[in-house]
Amino acid sequence: MIRFVEVHKSFGANHVLRGLDLEVKRGETLVIIGQSGSGKSVLL
Repeated sequence: MIRFVEVHKSFGANHVLRGLDLEVKRGETLVIIGQSGSGKSVLL
């Protein structure tokens, strides 16, 4: 299992992740989609 609770990440004044909660259970598949610059790579 992977669990994130209240994850925040910013680069200067640019807030990329704000209060992220995420839980992925064993055997589940997760797809992350979003616009360029939305924080997908930062999350990983």
